[in-house]
Amino acid sequence: MAERQLAALDGLGLDEDSMMVAFRTVSAFAHGAGQSEVALREWTESAGWSSGAETRLGLEPQMIYLMETGRYPTYQRYGLRATRKDDATWAFETGLDCVLDGIAARLGI
Repeated sequence: MAERQLAALDGLGLDEDSMMVAFRTVSAFAHGAGQSEVALREWTESAGWSSGAETRLGLEPQMIYLMETGRYPTYQRYGLRATRKDDATWAFETGLDCVLDGIAARLGI
């Protein structure tokens, strides 16, 4: 797998160290996103919830209490306005695009 990923970067004018940094950065993002998704799914299932909507309903009393403290206005705005809370595919693809755009900008590719 590493060979194929490095080969995809070969020929873009990067030195070997920069190629490895790009490879490791994308790998770290992908692994981290995957682990986060698995952990969230395991946690929700252990609580008996099978969807994001069920999770939010189950956590509603605690979240109401926390939001009423006024200490989390940005998180509250997210909770009220976000439309893609349960779209893991969109979140992963958008995050990966950000990582790749950052690599491209930083390394000039």
